[in-house]
Amino acid sequence: MKRLLSLLCVLALTLSCACAMAEEEERITITIMRDYIAPPESDGEILQYMCDKYNVDFEIIYIERGNWNESISTKFAKGEIGDIIDVKGLDLLYTYVEQDLLAELPPEFLKENAPFLYNEYVKEDETHALRYTTIDGKNYGLPNITGNNFHKVIAWRGDWLTKLGFDKAPETLEEMEAALYAFTTQDPDGNGVNDTYGMSQTGMEMVYGAYGYLPDLWQERDGKLVYGAVQPETKEALATLAKWYADGVIDPEFVTGENQGGYYAISHSFNNNRIGLTCLGEYYHWKPVFYPGDSKSEVYLELQKANPEALESIMYGIPVTGPEGKSGMQGSAVINAASTVAFGVQLEDEPERFARILQVYDEISSSYENYLESIFGIKGVHWDFDAETGFPGLINDNDSKSVARLGIVSGFECNEYTYLRAKPRIDWAYEKKLDVGVLSDQLLVPLASAADYQDELDKLRDETFTKIIRGDLPVDAFDDFVTEWFAKGGQQLTDEANAWFVTLSE
Repeated sequence: MKRLLSLLCVLALTLSCACAMAEEEERITITIMRDYIAPPESDGEILQYMCDKYNVDFEIIYIERGNWNESISTKFAKGEIGDIIDVKGLDLLYTYVEQDLLAELPPEFLKENAPFLYNEYVKEDETHALRYTTIDGKNYGLPNITGNNFHKVIAWRGDWLTKLGFDKAPETLEEMEAALYAFTTQDPDGNGVNDTYGMSQTGMEMVYGAYGYLPDLWQERDGKLVYGAVQPETKEALATLAKWYADGVIDPEFVTGENQGGYYAISHSFNNNRIGLTCLGEYYHWKPVFYPGDSKSEVYLELQKANPEALESIMYGIPVTGPEGKSGMQGSAVINAASTVAFGVQLEDEPERFARILQVYDEISSSYENYLESIFGIKGVHWDFDAETGFPGLINDNDSKSVARLGIVSGFECNEYTYLRAKPRIDWAYEKKLDVGVLSDQLLVPLASAADYQDELDKLRDETFTKIIRGDLPVDAFDDFVTEWFAKGGQQLTDEANAWFVTLSE
């Protein structure tokens, strides 16, 4: 025992604690299966720095963001399974478990090897985040935890509104309709050509919300969970949208979306004077650049280049209220199991390596500065704290794409870090009332039969709704859709959703 204590003392005098631990442990490889804003370089400066700092070899398996499902499925089919895997939905979490792709992560194992993360995810009252990634009594990941709940930005062309006699962003469905018709018929861009529309695809969510239900959310009704797409109020929303489309108010190209390539959150239809309302993009895409090196703001910066007059005039709105006083747009749940970090099944046969991976990520995540390095890179080279505000920002002409290319590994962000690094943008989101009218999915667990039915049901919903809006089907075709939805697996999903919902009150 004395000999061991002497050795530890020598190590403590000659090396830092972190380096001592790293030198003593075998250098392992950690593969990360994730999408990035830009493809990472295998020898990127940031990636190599993180490898050396934590004495591991990080290898990134890049998944194309715009083609996620096909890309990752192809890799799985080839037997390529990352140690760390981003999972993009509850149905996919269950599918991957069913396909034996994910390792079980017992809470006790997490506590033993990642105590900081354990305390973040598991609360004393046992109503902890891991319940949402637990399937058949086994936990399979770490869900995303967010300290705020905002819906997407509602951006109106303020210059168009003002020119056409509106003094504020619409707040009711009736006011919304009046503005959209004016955008379509009164030449708001003044070019003398009939080439403008009220809105495109992203504005539709606000219309559904004005009738109380969103088509892709499970919401509570009379004490039970119901699927928004099959509620009677959704038929009313479709009738409104079909009328607007027939009157030329909705962009006829809405099916292809507002983005024509490049960064996904940018609405080219909005930027290029085609539509006067967009709801594409989150608050951090639209917020201004608050200080040198402030990250994100992709939509703001693009609009600043493409159409600065439009940017200066933007009126940010709230979800409009419908005839019964209802309103809403989807927000992000505080615990979002639809964005989960899971671990490859191979780690079940390598418990020591699994433990080391958790230890590394616990070390990255348990320190604010370590976490910032994992998302921004090397302090003083790629980022630093702003001298005036104290907030971290990118420096030396780096941006989100450049650091992504250099190989960020992204630790787990706890709520405290979110506010420490992003308070200006969060305050901006509250100022723009993006917390008003938020509707959240109240089903927070995977359904056993989702893998069997969900894709086909989603396809049925999307095809039917598109045809109704475009006038290819009458609005009354909604009734046949509802019957078919329940018959083709919707009833099974509804039963399973409510079987889980009952447990919340037990």
